[in-house]
Parts: sequence; structure tokens; C-alpha cells
Amino acid sequence: MRNVDRKPVLPILLLLLALITPARAGEPSPAPAGVFDFAARTVRLNSGHDMPVLGLGTWTLSNDQAETSVYAALKSGMRLIDTARYYQCEKGVGRGLRRAIADGIVTREEVFITSKVMPSDYDRALQGIHESLSDLGVDYVDLMLIHQPGWNDEAVYRALEQAVAEGTVRSIGISNYYTRAQLDEVLSYANIVPAVIQNENHLYYQNTDLQEYARQYGIVIEAWYPFGGRGHTAEHFGDPVIAAIAERHGKTPAQVILRWQLQSGVIAIPGSSNPAHIAENADIFDFELTEEEMARIHALDRQERYESW
Repeated sequence: MRNVDRKPVLPILLLLLALITPARAGEPSPAPAGVFDFAARTVRLNSGHDMPVLGLGTWTLSNDQAETSVYAALKSGMRLIDTARYYQCEKGVGRGLRRAIADGIVTREEVFITSKVMPSDYDRALQGIHESLSDLGVDYVDLMLIHQPGWNDEAVYRALEQAVAEGTVRSIGISNYYTRAQLDEVLSYANIVPAVIQNENHLYYQNTDLQEYARQYGIVIEAWYPFGGRGHTAEHFGDPVIAAIAERHGKTPAQVILRWQLQSGVIAIPGSSNPAHIAENADIFDFELTEEEMARIHALDRQERYESW
């Protein structure tokens, strides 16, 4: 019988040891897991790797659109690209990355790539990971997620852990897990603590309960649909609270929402095929929301989800 109360103790002890171990002379102390560094535009994961806090989502993009969008995102300064086997655009993501490398915009090491094991690959998860690497044209993926809960999550998670041991994946996590109970179930069999939980998260669904619970493990929440997703963006951009704050800062509603996500400790990956919108989304590091503005936006939460995945 599975022991649902067991927690993966070793990774947590290693994290604590890293935090209390003094740095060598002249070296900065390692940042605690989950703390956003706005100067570097990254967050330290519990795996020890740094992840950019703002990036590009590629859901619904074709391979050609993904190539163009990835190139535009990297050119605009973004260094996080999120994709998935299910999206069927990993080849385009890889082409956009190689174009940016060839043009001297980035190196591979500067770009953080996330992919996911698709539900139909749950009985062949390790093979699916290798196929993602092949389509992306890379030797490793920075973060690999279980795309959504399935019928054999433990076996899939074991495959992710094996990929870490092989060096083909650096950090692992889960997507579309929304409750403490779901996280506890993963922790009951995980030898490596998930680094990231990627979920629906926006103005009207903030799920701070999960974020606060996950924080004790150094797990960071990442938001897909930070603007509410297709069919809801206009409502989010037109919210009177957001509109007023945007006018006060001389920023767009999209920029205010993304800045709020980041200051809330949530990684954001807005999707777009429009280079102008991608550049707009990237331009959020020259202003800061006040505590009062943050409180007003947090008060918009309705616990209203738009998707059922």
C-alpha cells in the first residue's frame, strides 16, 4: 500500500544544507529556493537551477508560428520558452532557438526550455522525453513536467527522475495539479521534489492556498493563461482596477497583470504569435506595483477557473 504521508526528505535536507553552508570567499550566497531575483529576472528552483520568471507560451502555435515567436521572444530579452509534446510545435521551437543562436542573440545555456510528457505518452514516458529532445534539437531540457494527472502518474514521475539521472532533464515538475491532496500524492512517491507546478492562474483564479502550501517545499507556481486565455483576455484587460493602475504607471493592462504575477511570486508564460505583443510582454522590469496596488489586484480573486484540465 502506498504511504501517502511519506515525504521526500533527502531533497529537502539537501536544500537546507545548501542554504546554511557558507559561500566561498568572494562568492555570493546561494539564493533560497522560490525567491525571485528581479535584477537577474530569475528564480532559484529547489533543484538548484535558476529559471527565468517570464517567458513565452507556445500552446496552439503551429511550427512556423512557434519558430517566429520563439525568435521574437529571445530577441526581446525573454529567456524562458514553454512548450509540450502535445502542442506539436517542438520542431518549430527548436528552429526558432537555433536561429537566435546563429544570429548571436543567445547561447543554448542562456535559454530555459520547458516541455511536458503528453497523456498519450504516459505508458512510454521516457521515450517521449527522448523524442522531445530530438524534435527540439537539444541535448537536454531545463524542465520537464507531467502534463496533467493520468492513470499512472507514479510511473511517469519515475521516468522524469530517470531522465534527471541521465542528464537529459535538469528539473522536473507537474502541471494541472490544483490541490494540496494532489501535491501530497506526488510527494508520497517522489524521490525528487517537484520544482514547479504549472497551472491556470490569473486575476480571477489565484489559488494562493496551493502556492502557500507548496512554498514549504521550495516549489514555485507557474501561470499558463496569465491573461485568462482566449475569450477572456478583453475582460481581464478591461477590468477597472487593472485599467486604473495601468494608466497610473503609463503601462498597458497586459504589463500590469504580468508584473502583478511576478511580484506575487508566480512565473508567467503568456502565449502570443505577435512579435509586438511579445515585446510588450517582455517590457515589465522598469516599474513596480505598490503594496496597495498589489492588494487591490489580489482582491479581484473569484476562484473562477476557465478550463477543466
